[in-house]
Order: sequence, then C-alpha cells, then structure tokens
Amino acid sequence: MLLEMNVKLRRGHFDLSTQLSINDTTIGLFGKSGAGKSTVLGLIAGTIQPQKGQIILDGKILFDSYKGIFVPREHRPVGAVLQFDSTNAKETVRDNLTDTFNRTLKQRRIFKLDYLIELLELGTILDHGIELLSTGERQRVALARSLLKAPKLLLLDETFAAIGNDFRRQLLPILKRLQYEMGLPVLYASQSLGEILELTDLLIVLEQGKVLHKGSLLEVAKQENMLRYLGIRQIDNLLPVTIRSHDSEAGYSLADSFGTPLTLPLRPHLRIGSQAQVSICSNDIALSRHYINGISIQNQIKGQICALIPNGESLIVQVDCGATLLADITPGGCRDMALKEGDDIHCLIKTRAINYLAEIDARPYHRVLSHGDGHYYLGTNG
Repeated sequence: MLLEMNVKLRRGHFDLSTQLSINDTTIGLFGKSGAGKSTVLGLIAGTIQPQKGQIILDGKILFDSYKGIFVPREHRPVGAVLQFDSTNAKETVRDNLTDTFNRTLKQRRIFKLDYLIELLELGTILDHGIELLSTGERQRVALARSLLKAPKLLLLDETFAAIGNDFRRQLLPILKRLQYEMGLPVLYASQSLGEILELTDLLIVLEQGKVLHKGSLLEVAKQENMLRYLGIRQIDNLLPVTIRSHDSEAGYSLADSFGTPLTLPLRPHLRIGSQAQVSICSNDIALSRHYINGISIQNQIKGQICALIPNGESLIVQVDCGATLLADITPGGCRDMALKEGDDIHCLIKTRAINYLAEIDARPYHRVLSHGDGHYYLGTNG
C-alpha cells in the first residue's frame, strides 16, 4: 500500500498545505487541537474535497485537481472512523452493517458480521437509527463498518478516546493483528501520544495544517523543540524495547534494548516480540563499580563510561552498555568513586523506576538527555 498526498485547502483562517507519503505501515498523526488532523483524514476518506493537489492510493487517483478527478467516499478502498461522520445517518445499524457486508467481495472479507456485532456489543442497538446513537456508539458502528469493508487503509480519528477503555483493550489486539498478519496499515490521528504509541512509534507531527516532522519517536524527539510540542514530561533516557517474556509470579516483564536486557514492570497484555518505548530518569540510575549481590534492584547493567559531563550542580555520566544510558550523580559521588572515562561500571535501576511511555500523561516539557542510541543533548527547562 502506498498513499501519496499533496494537497492544499483553505477554510476561513485555516490554511492546510500537506504533503504525505505512507508506505505499508501503521503511523500516528499527532497534533494539538486545530492542527488539521481530522481534516487530513477527511481528505483521504473523501468526506472533504481539497481545492488543489493530488491524492493517490496504490496508483489509483482518488483526487486530482488538474485532471478534474474526485472519487466519492463509497468507491475509495479506505475505511474511516471519523469524529464527525453523517454517512447513512438515517439507516438503522443493522441495515448499515448488512449493506456494507454484502457489498464487500467474498474473497476480500476479513470478519464475519456476527463476530463484529458481538465484539463491539452492538446487538442491543441493531434496530436503532444511526442518527440517534451516542458518540461512542456511532464510533463503534463506524469501526465495524470500516472493518467489514476490508479496506487497504484504515483511518482512525481519536477512536480510542471515543469508544472507552473497555473496548479499547478488546480492539488493540485485533488492530495489531490486522497490521502484522494481514498487512492493513492504520493512520491513527490523536493529540494523545500515549494512544498513538499503543499502535506504533512512527509519527507524522502536524501543526497548522503542515507536516513538521515524520519518523520514529526517537527521530522526532531529537528535533529542536519537538518534545515541548509533543507534551512529554522530563525524560532523560528514552529507549525502544522488545518484549521477551512475562513472569506474573515474579511481577515483571523481561525485555531488551539494543541487546541490553531489562526487567520492566509487568505488562502481560504486551505481545511477546512486540515493541514498546520506555523512559528512565537519569537521577533514578545509581552507579556501582561491581555487581552487587543481595539487593532488590533487578537491573544491574554493565557498561563503560564514555563521558563525564558537568551539568550545573550535578554530573552526567554517559555509559555505553549496548544502549546509551545517562546517570545524574553529584560531583562528590564521582570523586569518591574516582570515576573516569573508560572505566567499567554497573548501572543500577529499580524495575519500578522504568516507565512505559504509552502510560505517561502529557506533562510540561523539561529536557531530554538521551535517546538510547548514543545521541544526547541538554535542553533548558520550559
């Protein structure tokens, strides 16, 4: 699947000029309220017509202002769950879903109608008119309709927030299966970074109708002032991890990052082999010359000191242990341990000091020191 989009749209004081290229991958469309996320999804879905440009999906022209082409929504191979959607609002839920199912070619069908009705708990509202449904109910019906359509691209607009946490936990495994096993890309628009990271760490950052940055969270986070825009709180070490196993009895999940093993807080819902993002504050990392037996700290990661960086009243110790970890200690601690570049060292990190980024609420930006791959910078408090 390849989506290419280069369009312009002006509405009052809002001027959207967006260029996107998405190739067979799930990606998050992140931006603050009013950034243009819903408009971009509407343009792709066909509920909004741009004034100028092109939208092409897998070589098929969906819109071309120069050739006078505009493919109606119902003929686009796109499933869309939009915030504001009046499609077939006069129909009952039953008729709407049945018509969609019947219009989908048998060889393309992914889900049975009864399965989605049960999954999304639509049985009690099948005979209700769509226009009479609550916002959450409409979103669930729209999602069922989109999945029945067996699209080449699924568009979701703040869907998790609208349908509630109960359905969110049911849907996440299904959406991830669609991604990994069936190759269905999802473009998920949200102003919640945590919601996006439940699905992917690839981001398109949008502001005032324009793309600021595109790439992985780690790549985007390195751009100047981007963390302030993302709304991330103080994070000193930002690491991608691969989940390896879960131990419910011991109360932790095991993972690795750049070959470095890590013991994380238990999250059994994370699929083995899946990717996640974690953060570790630099002042939550203690240093030891040797491995210490008989203590409760489960992460004792051996590495080598690459640099000692003065930072006001503290000292940043950069440690290469596969990943790059930065520890914030006092100059006195450094003196007492006689630390110097090239020394072997153990980084001691409590399991509970490691946070899953998808679970962190937006907090004021402070600084980012390490992205886990050898790059770092110091920023000022905001």
